[in-house]
Amino acid sequence: MKRVFILVLDSFGVGYSCDAKKFNDIGANTFGHISEYCYFGKANDNRFGTLNIPNLMSLGLGKIYYQITGNLPLGILQPVNVISNYGFASEISTAKDTSSGHWEIAGVPVLFHWDYFVNKNNSFPEYILNQIILEFNLPGILGNCQASGVDILKDFGELHIHTKKPIFYTSSDSVFQVACHEKYFGLNNLYDLCIGIRAILNKYNLNITRVIARPFVGENACDFVRTGNRKDFSKPPHQKTILQKLIEEKNGHVIALGKIADIFDNLGITKSIHAVGLTELINNTIQQIKSAVHNTIVFVNFVDFDSIWGHRRDVSGYASGLEFFDQQLPKILHALYDEDLLIITADHGCDPTWPGTDHTREFIPIILYNKFMKNNYFGHRKTFSDIAQTIAKYFLLSSMQYGVSIL
Repeated sequence: MKRVFILVLDSFGVGYSCDAKKFNDIGANTFGHISEYCYFGKANDNRFGTLNIPNLMSLGLGKIYYQITGNLPLGILQPVNVISNYGFASEISTAKDTSSGHWEIAGVPVLFHWDYFVNKNNSFPEYILNQIILEFNLPGILGNCQASGVDILKDFGELHIHTKKPIFYTSSDSVFQVACHEKYFGLNNLYDLCIGIRAILNKYNLNITRVIARPFVGENACDFVRTGNRKDFSKPPHQKTILQKLIEEKNGHVIALGKIADIFDNLGITKSIHAVGLTELINNTIQQIKSAVHNTIVFVNFVDFDSIWGHRRDVSGYASGLEFFDQQLPKILHALYDEDLLIITADHGCDPTWPGTDHTREFIPIILYNKFMKNNYFGHRKTFSDIAQTIAKYFLLSSMQYGVSIL
């Protein structure tokens, strides 16, 4: 029985990549800086001491880091034996956003350029805003700027409740984000609004990656929090992904956990499971390992590493998340069947020590684990799409256009 489990530690980069200069990211290092902060006692909020991730280290994470930097991560014990195949990859997509990273993992790199809303204030074109207000009979809008998701609620959340005006904002990524209160605006109303905005952007040929619904709750600026009902309305991949190939060529199954289905606009997905938070995602992953059938890909995105800890520059939170994931890894490994292929990787970096709140252009780790694989370093891969090509070979599918199989 052949099954593949792809676990994306969203934003877990392992050192700045060869083209990081283009992105002003020379020196960024998500893994390295987290381990450094822990070693020097600068990441002790609700945790303490050096970064404790022995299971990830036994899968080759430390050796990956050494191959990239020539150093071992500070304060982390090195295992006697490594039990998996391991290496790292560069991204060839033109951007460092979530969609580009995941699509490239699935064999479809983004070699064109996305459109962006580059103005920090008055970010969205007036003709777009006017059409949205007209079509949805809105009393107006708030925000219209580049902002972090936490700050925007403090600035406009109370006014939103009083006026019912939705909050529009963007970032350095190609996104149009809409924050609305679940109770006072309504969750379904927010989703409908985002679907309409997606259609309007498409109508005007604006190549924006995602329209993101950002629901929140709370009564005032002191207690506003975003809920787990986020939904992304994405552009569809521009070519056939490995997910679609498995379904079409092997009558296979693709089970998406977390925000994976949204990222791929539900193309190449046979079942989507809504799960929020690290614990729930890990539990659902283990359940799928126990129940998934032949010719199945289970694709999981652990978004908290990026959205809660990376973007918010929370080193202690990121370290705690890694340690919790590491503690659960033995359960995941134990549940695997003999022929299963486990892939642990990332989609970009988001160094929580780096200036600003944006993603960072970094190498991603690639860990390939199978119960009968011997430990092997497979080197620096030139594109994330080597993952998709590896999956194609594993399932005996037709080859992808990009990438070289690691197997």
